[in-house]
Amino acid sequence: MEPGRADRLAVIYERHRKELVSFATRLVVRGAIAEDIAQEAALRLLQQDSLPVDDENVRAWLFRVVTNLGIDHLRRHSTRKELVLLDIRVRAEGDTQFMAESSALRGSPETRAIAREHLIACFACTLRNLPAQHAVSLLLKEVYGFTVREVADLLNATFPQVKNWIQDARRDLDSKYSTTCALIAKQGVCYQCVELDQFFNGTTTDPLEGTSRDLDARLAILREHRASPLGPWHAKMLQLVQDVIN
Repeated sequence: MEPGRADRLAVIYERHRKELVSFATRLVVRGAIAEDIAQEAALRLLQQDSLPVDDENVRAWLFRVVTNLGIDHLRRHSTRKELVLLDIRVRAEGDTQFMAESSALRGSPETRAIAREHLIACFACTLRNLPAQHAVSLLLKEVYGFTVREVADLLNATFPQVKNWIQDARRDLDSKYSTTCALIAKQGVCYQCVELDQFFNGTTTDPLEGTSRDLDARLAILREHRASPLGPWHAKMLQLVQDVIN
């Protein structure tokens, strides 16, 4: 390997590490697994002798590796739960330690925007029920800024395949939110984002207020936070997700 190459690759990786971890988290849900996937991608990157050392190529290469590792993980752990967040609520309320830790976070700066953050966690858990290629295509195109052609290249798929996967993902998510999300449909069974804001901050913030309340409004929030980790409470909550979806 040419002198200084590994250092340049490491600098580029670090520039994109946060968004790689967030992408993996949105895909596999489990934060610890996402960190492992991003770290494995970094190790593989440092072994590349022929990859052009420029930001665009390295970023695309890293997303390809993280995508493949994420899909491999989903194939090995393919159990789906349609209403996983509702199941988690029951589990959380029966967990004395979790409730005590949650109460300790009340009124803290970390929970100030918890309703908005919950939409991100909700999206990841809902996305988890889609076919892996559909979920990945939607995330790469709508959240992480790749074109349909670039996504097709990353997935070794055709342009029409990826376009159809994105359309199918959007249709399925629209259907799920229209029947379960109380922010969209008043008869929806899930109102957790607003309930969490009440619990932690004593207010009832509607994270979709002032928006079109459709899938694009949620995707806009994900794009805004595409390199942001989940806060401490949601990190604990995702540990419960692991028990529920196993």
